[in-house]
Amino acid sequence: MATDARTLPLAIRPAPRGILRSLLLTLPILIWSLLMFGNPQAQADRLSHIAGAITALFMTALFFMMMRTHNTYRWRRIFFVSLGILFPIGFIHNLLVMRGSMGIPIEEMIAGRTPFCFMPIPLLILPAVFTRTLVFPGAIVSNSHSIAAMVGIWLAMTLVMGKGWCSYACFFGGIEEGVAAIPPRAKIRKLDPRWRYLPWAVLLAMVLLSLALFEPAYCMWLCPFKAVTEYVAARSTIGLVQNVIFILLFAGLVIALPFLTKKRTQCAFFCPFGAFQSIFNKISIFEVKINQSRCKPCLLCQNACPNLSLSKESVARGETLLSCMKCGACVDACPRQAVVWHIKGTQIAWKPERARLMFLYGAWALAVMFGGSIIAQGLATILHFVV
Repeated sequence: MATDARTLPLAIRPAPRGILRSLLLTLPILIWSLLMFGNPQAQADRLSHIAGAITALFMTALFFMMMRTHNTYRWRRIFFVSLGILFPIGFIHNLLVMRGSMGIPIEEMIAGRTPFCFMPIPLLILPAVFTRTLVFPGAIVSNSHSIAAMVGIWLAMTLVMGKGWCSYACFFGGIEEGVAAIPPRAKIRKLDPRWRYLPWAVLLAMVLLSLALFEPAYCMWLCPFKAVTEYVAARSTIGLVQNVIFILLFAGLVIALPFLTKKRTQCAFFCPFGAFQSIFNKISIFEVKINQSRCKPCLLCQNACPNLSLSKESVARGETLLSCMKCGACVDACPRQAVVWHIKGTQIAWKPERARLMFLYGAWALAVMFGGSIIAQGLATILHFVV
């Protein structure tokens, strides 16, 4: 039975770092942010320059707080929720400017006149292997160098971060994480752990269907986030059915269930890309472990995990499950510092804060480059409306 952490002797939590040392640790991210946003394109207007400067300051300030407080999840969540809110704002505005609607005719999608999205990446594999053709609804489908660059960036960061991609780069997950943060406590507390296997079933089904139908089946039929991005224009009964499915899945998996459970239910129970990313946790050099010599199984780490990547059994083994997103929630929740950041091949007690720093430099560099540009675009859109 879980124990209240208040009855446990606490480990000594590290005191906040000094401001000077925190600034020195933040300096690489500051330089990276300035490189990303300090010299915007010459043709960009004044408000876009302001949005870029705000974004650089925002991302640098959050990293500084991570360094100063030793806390990861709280500050990462501020970034992630901001990304989830601002992405649809900038994206939808661009769609309305370009073609006056969020809906796209199916022939336009087939022709590759839609923006790039990472979600279909696992769906490309079998069609590419068997037919040497990319079945990808994206504007870069006709440019092999562009798609190679995008997939290359994804692969390089995935080899380092594993499923950490879903906590630092997914421009959809912040929506459900933000909704999950609203209620003070969960109204549904017990979730059947067997639901964890559903994303793998969805992944397998979508990969096979994408080969059979020669289209990215998940994007065409099941992606909840089509409700707030770009969807197939409802010019037929099939198009109408697709859009109803998108709206219902978004309402249930991204809004209702996260609010009731305080978990990222779409990520934990449905997303095939998340399941695919989990595979790379096996080869990623960074992981989260549990130092059993410190652990008194209060299971606060399990309760804190936003996508059910800890169980009683895994805690007893001193490890997270394969689906761990490396968000840091369990590390920050542990009152005894038993849950630690870890580099594979080292002792469990070897400098966990150093492992955290090494992971965060790579993860936050990606967050600045990928998520930061989206945040800047969303801010620029808002500024153009209010100024």
